[in-house]
Amino acid sequence: MDIKPQINYHDAVTLWCRRVDEYNEQCPVVEKKTTRHLPNGTVEEVSTFRKVGTIKGSVKTTGMHLIRRYVEAWAAANLTTKEIPSPADVYISTNRVELAERLSRSHRSVYDHIRKLRQVGLVDNYQFCGRHNDFKVWISPEILFGGVERAKSKPAQKAQKTALKSSVRQNLPPLDISLKQQSTTISKVDCGQTPKQNHGDNKDPHNPAFEGNAPTKQALWATETRGGGRGAAEYEKLFKSFNRLPKALKEIVLNLWLVIRTSLYSRHEWSNEENHMAVLELYDHLFGRFTTTQSEKAWKDYAVELSERVEMAKAWFDKNAQRHPDYPFQRGKKMGYFDPKNNFGFAVTALWLAKDKLRKRQNRVEYLLNQARIDFEKLAAGKPRPKVMEKNELQLFVYYQNWAKTYGKEVEERFCQQYLSQKARKFAPARPQRLTIRAQKAADKAAQVVYVEPWMEMGEYY
Repeated sequence: MDIKPQINYHDAVTLWCRRVDEYNEQCPVVEKKTTRHLPNGTVEEVSTFRKVGTIKGSVKTTGMHLIRRYVEAWAAANLTTKEIPSPADVYISTNRVELAERLSRSHRSVYDHIRKLRQVGLVDNYQFCGRHNDFKVWISPEILFGGVERAKSKPAQKAQKTALKSSVRQNLPPLDISLKQQSTTISKVDCGQTPKQNHGDNKDPHNPAFEGNAPTKQALWATETRGGGRGAAEYEKLFKSFNRLPKALKEIVLNLWLVIRTSLYSRHEWSNEENHMAVLELYDHLFGRFTTTQSEKAWKDYAVELSERVEMAKAWFDKNAQRHPDYPFQRGKKMGYFDPKNNFGFAVTALWLAKDKLRKRQNRVEYLLNQARIDFEKLAAGKPRPKVMEKNELQLFVYYQNWAKTYGKEVEERFCQQYLSQKARKFAPARPQRLTIRAQKAADKAAQVVYVEPWMEMGEYY
């Protein structure tokens, strides 16, 4: 198993989904026999088969979320150390409240999912640090660094030619923007001579020490960008502004670019110059240069929303294989993909995310009203659920009213109207009102009233 400085999120998720399918196939099948009475009076025995102990879709989604969190933690660990860290030293620090909010689960379900993930082998280790502290989770390195065979599913494509070495590409995104790019031009004086090596300079050109490095007179992006876009002076000004940020805010931008590059540009190989330009474009367009005053936690939550939008964009490009995202920076007449003025770029995903949140909210509201209706009917019938068995009618009303208040006044009014209508019929199940066939035909043949003006009755044309 080859430990790499970067984790391919797509490959890790593919391996996780493959392991889920293999695990579900090996689950035992249980036969359940039931009897049913036929109209002719005979009794028939029916056998049903189902698998026991399979991994549900919600548990699978929790595993994908933990993999994404670990990819971000692994990228942050590589930013602070020169050498590749050990998988045993990198972990996810989270809690059940945070996971429950992210995944729309209950606190108890989060513990059950982690227990199932440990059983399957995705969670390599789990450490409980007390009820008032975050617990630690380690992900299995076999899934993170196992790799996926792409030859069977995707045809091999030729990579774009770049002047960088393979070792440089593996340590991207490079953070020292102030470094000069070595010239590849050979003059007549240097012909036949051994190139001069700088043995006295012990600085690592790929050391992720973005802060504290003052830009030199000659920036890496030279005088012009490729194909148009921002000039060198504007990028230099952006870098100076970026360099004054706290370390935590810099890591937010860099981690987001790592997720974007892995998800949307997995087949593209980036040069140093392109990586620097892309990071500064994200800093300008997506984060607004951090001019909005808010806490560090609020910026991290915003970065999580951006990651969700990236996953939505990736899903769209996977369905439309003939389409590809534009470059993060402007090239020629095409604007950057993350430019808010680009109507066909990343800005569209904000509407997708808003619609998705609205849909989830509507589903939760309908679930609340339906569950309240069922609980009141069962309570009146003397068969309440175990969860609300100790509550009387008033306590149950207050319980659901407080729950409905969290969704706004409109939902609370809908719940109260539903409760009053149930109360009027003594909590009996409502019967749907259906028209008879004769009444439906009579409604369809209802006479249509036509208003005729006096001038319409004059002349033979009418």
